[in-house]
Amino acid sequence: MVDSLWFVIVLVLLAVVSVALVLVLVLRREELRDGRETRTEYLQPNYGQTGGFRVSSSPSNEIILPYRYWLIEGQVSEIDYDIVPGRRMSLRTAKAGQMRYPAGFFDLAFEDVAQYDIDGITVTQRQNAGRITGVSWTRDGYEYLLYSLQPEMNMVAGLAVEFVTNTRAETVV
Repeated sequence: MVDSLWFVIVLVLLAVVSVALVLVLVLRREELRDGRETRTEYLQPNYGQTGGFRVSSSPSNEIILPYRYWLIEGQVSEIDYDIVPGRRMSLRTAKAGQMRYPAGFFDLAFEDVAQYDIDGITVTQRQNAGRITGVSWTRDGYEYLLYSLQPEMNMVAGLAVEFVTNTRAETVV
């Protein structure tokens, strides 16, 4: 009788510990998801079935090398680039009103914010020396963000003309 009582007590304790562990894991998972993006990698920047659009043109040459294509949260395209020699930057594209900025993009005030025109398009440049820098613009119902987390001085601004004039997105039906 005493053995079966201990057995029941041990089973109840195991059940309580198991439930507590599951709760901790579930709550921890939800905590990790906050601020994280759901990304799906593509072979090319055509997100027609899920996002309803494709990036029909973007820079690609011996200095600007696209190497990875993503769809973020089913609505924002991101193309990752290698910039020769040895730098990285990304181009995000979304339908107007759906842009998602990278985690931490607006955490610190930017040291320099400027607006200027490139080919009749108003461009907003935000930068912090040696830290995240971005150039954003809107064209034909799409928003664009060219950014780098650790840019070389004037890298993003220097490539802005190439990206603003040569990047287009279009609806896929």
